[in-house]
Amino acid sequence: MTRMKNLTYVCALIAAGILCAPRGASAQHAHSDIEIGSSTAGGGELVAEYDFDINLRTDFATEVGPIAVYSSTTPGFVAAEDEAPELYELDNGTTVDMMIVTIDEAISIQVDATTLAAPGDVATIGTHDGVAGDDGALHNHPTYQLLLDAPKGEFREGDVSFVLQDPASAYGDSTVHTLHVTNGYPPPVEEPTNDTAKCQKQVGGEVRKLINTSYGALAKCLDQIQSWKASGADIETDPVPNSVAKACSDPVAGAGARIASARAKAQDKVVDKCVGVFGETEEATIDAVSPHLGMATCRVEDLIGAAYSSALEDIAVVVFGDDEEAASEAFPCIGESQGDTVPEEE
Repeated sequence: MTRMKNLTYVCALIAAGILCAPRGASAQHAHSDIEIGSSTAGGGELVAEYDFDINLRTDFATEVGPIAVYSSTTPGFVAAEDEAPELYELDNGTTVDMMIVTIDEAISIQVDATTLAAPGDVATIGTHDGVAGDDGALHNHPTYQLLLDAPKGEFREGDVSFVLQDPASAYGDSTVHTLHVTNGYPPPVEEPTNDTAKCQKQVGGEVRKLINTSYGALAKCLDQIQSWKASGADIETDPVPNSVAKACSDPVAGAGARIASARAKAQDKVVDKCVGVFGETEEATIDAVSPHLGMATCRVEDLIGAAYSSALEDIAVVVFGDDEEAASEAFPCIGESQGDTVPEEE
């Protein structure tokens, strides 16, 4: 409930226009927009021309109490030029709305004075004035917000799906499109130099070591738990053996401690090589790099959850006193699978 209150509070600030100004590289590097046209001349369905496989990367913007806010104003929307028969320019005077179909809790979109944060929310992108591209009245850059109920530097991602609509119903709704919003991507390198090459080499090397350490630490912990369970132990009631405690919860040698130490070392080494590439200052570079390192550990946790079906439950019992919520907060990307391992007999 506290999480929901925190996110609701920040959404209110967004609606008031307090958090709408993006900061950092996303507002500076080149971008492409979602082009809006139609499937036939003067009718058909609205069409959004864009590569929706591209991740929507966000940069750290600000902190509001316990909430870290990441944002971007890319991609925007523009009226498409006529490229018949693939895409047709809209008729003059056509208004285009954006309606949310699904949206993750941590995401909101600010379109002028309107905040989109729930399925069914609608905002007007603009009205076509006969001018395609950036100079037209339909050109609009929403502010995409990723809200973390966590300190800045943690990794988060999520999806938002939407349709484009014509409120006058001259055009049918577009197909559903999905944007994947993430803070795990550092600013893109526009012009490679010796400094950027050294930085990216350091990033690659440190991420590789972080992934190896993270997987090894979690696997060692879970292997110890599996061996303990295989001996006939009840992990919920029996005392935790020293070997299991050392691999899983020891403040120095335990899985969480080893991963945190490896991530801190990786961040220090990357920042040393990347100031001036991902940020002009050390703080800005940390803001850009830290979520990327979090993305690496998240992917490891995802793999661990797939390889060890009871991973989250076992860690919750052994490390967190059977508190699965605490385990999920510590390892948010360890998923649980559902499904029969053996087909049921008919």
